[in-house]
Amino acid sequence: MGGAQHSSDTVARIRAALDAGLNVQALDLARAVIAEAAESAEKSAEIRYLAALASARMGAIDDAEVSLAAIDRDALGRGPLAVEVWSLAGRIAKERFAAARDRADAGARAHAERAIASYSHAHDIGGDAYPAVNAATVAWLSGDLPRSRALAQQALSARSAPTSPAASGASSDRWHHATAGEALLLLDRVDEARARYAEAYRLAGHRFGDVASMRRQLRLIGSPAALELADAMPAPQVIAFSGHMIDRPGRATPRFPATIENRVAAALRERIATIGPAIGYAQAACGADILFLEAMQDAGCQTQVVLPFPQASYVDTSVRFAGEAWIARFERVLARANRVMVATEEAFNGDDVLFEHASNLIQGMAFLRARELSARPLMLTVLEGGLPERVGGTAATARQWLRIGGTIDNIEIAALRGDSEKSPTLRGASGQDATRPPETESGAVATTTSGRSLKSLLFADISGYTRMPEQYAPRFAEMFLGTCKAILDALDFQPVHVNTHGDGLFLVFDLPAQAAEFAGRLRRAMSAFDWVTLGLAPETGARIALHTGPLFRVFDPVTERFTFYGTHVNRAARLEPVVPPRQIFATEEFAASLLAQDQDRFACDYVGTMPLAKKFGDARLYRLRWVHED
Repeated sequence: MGGAQHSSDTVARIRAALDAGLNVQALDLARAVIAEAAESAEKSAEIRYLAALASARMGAIDDAEVSLAAIDRDALGRGPLAVEVWSLAGRIAKERFAAARDRADAGARAHAERAIASYSHAHDIGGDAYPAVNAATVAWLSGDLPRSRALAQQALSARSAPTSPAASGASSDRWHHATAGEALLLLDRVDEARARYAEAYRLAGHRFGDVASMRRQLRLIGSPAALELADAMPAPQVIAFSGHMIDRPGRATPRFPATIENRVAAALRERIATIGPAIGYAQAACGADILFLEAMQDAGCQTQVVLPFPQASYVDTSVRFAGEAWIARFERVLARANRVMVATEEAFNGDDVLFEHASNLIQGMAFLRARELSARPLMLTVLEGGLPERVGGTAATARQWLRIGGTIDNIEIAALRGDSEKSPTLRGASGQDATRPPETESGAVATTTSGRSLKSLLFADISGYTRMPEQYAPRFAEMFLGTCKAILDALDFQPVHVNTHGDGLFLVFDLPAQAAEFAGRLRRAMSAFDWVTLGLAPETGARIALHTGPLFRVFDPVTERFTFYGTHVNRAARLEPVVPPRQIFATEEFAASLLAQDQDRFACDYVGTMPLAKKFGDARLYRLRWVHED
């Protein structure tokens, strides 16, 4: 009785974590139970399935496949768990097929066959339309059109069967209509499919993630009709916003005088009304930022606010000079925001680089969210063209956005002042001015004189190292440190700081792309090593954590060299212990900063929010991978 209750409670906790998007936490819970081997055979199978599901959601397909392979599927019978296990097996094989560079290759076709067989078996057990329509889509992608049509018809029949559990209450279920629409599309009944998808889109409402899943499936199919249907279900527009503040009292040359506040507000509201459903990212300074947030919130759109440093300090630097009314409006937009992120917990202390950090986060978070929704982000600015660029300012932010190929919609503030002879000078990424370095008001290239600078940090260790027999220590040091040195020697750049201790590695880089490059090479090198020769388990590998933030560079009189200090070092160190073996996890700050500078080589897949080690708070985590990673 006690054991059965323990089993049920464990499964419930793991499923609750998965439902909340806490994939890492769910995986840790499942692995702990599996290691204890304390569950019955049935519960063990369910927990292994949940571990596989958590891994698959984090993009760790190899780990998911290993967990699933440990389940005796013949012993599952024909219950709900069997449907889940066979459907996940189909999903894993489908992802391997979809990722193949040549889908006509024998290996890719084998993945397709496994996906179809697994999905079909799941449908045969439970009779649900979901596995049937997925099997039909894989068959279509592999070129087996007769088989695809037969499976699509099975999916439609499953949805329309009066006794089907899936049909209960289905007429009001967005997934019922999306599944039917996908099946009808594969049967070339495009008009009927369009009607079904239109209803699915209507029922989804502001469940933007559900709409994104529907759009991804249509884009995977990729036919002209599928792409047309995807376009008919537009994702919300993701907006990264930047704009000028209200002029400080006594400003010599007016830029955003208080007298044109209503004109700027009206222009923003008009622009947002033409965009439709949207998700906005912005700071909350007096002036354009607050006007943008007010317009978005009044239109019923989601808003996320990024403050460079804590609220009280931010009000003092960026709001208070405009008066008490603006402070009240600042507090109101924060209260109405869907999320408020404080990029650095310490006070401003005159470090302008903190504004640059917030700007990078706004841009990168917009790209991350847009990718999740299968959309392209837009930067909306309230900007006077031709002004000198300041660190973290609107003009510098716009240039950075253009450099990575983003699109800008600018509201020219000079025109709102009535200075019609002035015009914006923003150019595309190939324009001569797109990569011009930040300038001060005098026109000189800006230099950072603050005590902090933006850096990207890497912490890594080897899973299971503490269980390694003592006699292997010299060989381990030779292998591990020698491999790290070889990787560093092969790079076109070098870290600005390196430190090692045992199996621990701490590196500091100037740019997030540099840290990402080293991390990818280290993971591959460690994954290929024969760990059994060191008395460790075959699945041993590197756990790599990445983070970006402002750091202090200080001289260490003990080692007689410079090192880096700050709370962001602590945060990165607390991430590394919770990273699964052979994985690269990055904080949201790193992922956003990376995508704000590099859109081509790396991808960051959201894995969920989880607690860091030693009660250092929670963090939104991403799995880093190379875009063309095999």
